[in-house]
Amino acid sequence: MKFSKRIRMTSLIFLSATFISGCTVVYKGTGDVLVSYGKSELVPHLMTYRDVGMACATGESLTPLLMSFSEVGSKPDKIAPLVFVAAATCSESKALDAELRYMRAMKRGDVIEAQDARSEQKAHAEQAARRLYEAYRRTVSVYGEPAEASCPRLRSDFDELVWMVGLIAGVQSLLNDATAETAVGVPRDVAAKVERGAACLDNEKWWGVPQGTRAALWNILPMLAPQGADAWQELEKATQIGFQSGIRLASALYVISAYSVDNQPQLRKGIREFSANNRNLNEEYALLDAIAGELILGVSHRMWADATGKRTPFKSLGTFWDDAAKTSPVIDIDELL
Repeated sequence: MKFSKRIRMTSLIFLSATFISGCTVVYKGTGDVLVSYGKSELVPHLMTYRDVGMACATGESLTPLLMSFSEVGSKPDKIAPLVFVAAATCSESKALDAELRYMRAMKRGDVIEAQDARSEQKAHAEQAARRLYEAYRRTVSVYGEPAEASCPRLRSDFDELVWMVGLIAGVQSLLNDATAETAVGVPRDVAAKVERGAACLDNEKWWGVPQGTRAALWNILPMLAPQGADAWQELEKATQIGFQSGIRLASALYVISAYSVDNQPQLRKGIREFSANNRNLNEEYALLDAIAGELILGVSHRMWADATGKRTPFKSLGTFWDDAAKTSPVIDIDELL
């Protein structure tokens, strides 16, 4: 009888192991299909959208699902940087809203409201930094750390896109972590690694973004600039390449760089030029251009809120509160309401 029980128990264990193994194979196959579909269909399709909110929702909802398949042997690391960056747009948007609330409260002298808003801003900035740093970390886990004398093997346009987005995510993670009082602890040397890694991409092919990234870092961290480099001149060139290609991501780098070093003339110039160059845009990568627009609009909102307590008026990106002094006054019924 005891021997018979042992046989039944052994059979049960064997069947259970076989069932679990079979499930793992099925899950892995499903994961492989989803990852492949994401690279070949989902990402190119999502790139044609100008709806950053849609990308945000897609990133937050799909990232955990896609990443879970790594537990059963699938390899979602190449698509990971893109979905983590998409998810980070949600956190950055919330951080901006909290920052504007803080600025309005300061204008009113409402200290309690300002303190609460600042705490909320830092919490969202921390979350953004975590998501963006994870995008960067996943990028280097696939392609390797940016090195002085060598570049990663980027076999396809998709690889190059992931590399570029991952590097920019690294810079953005540093900026958000600074806002969050370094709660995430993003390594400071990420900036130098990004500056090196950006040189591995064709500047003309990728809309001036590689050189724009490097030049923006030269402005923010002058010790990274090669001897004799003119950061603003390089940013100008990169921005013009972006305008000509219909992807204005380099323009966002220009504006963020100017804002970081508080260069007001260049800042206004960059925002005005972005707004003026809104025709013949490349619809194949519309989402990246739209994200650039959100970044620039965020800077404009901060400038307007600091000066007036209000964000940039609707559909008025590229204008400033003191422009009215140069034109005849116009009564805006919406403003009265």
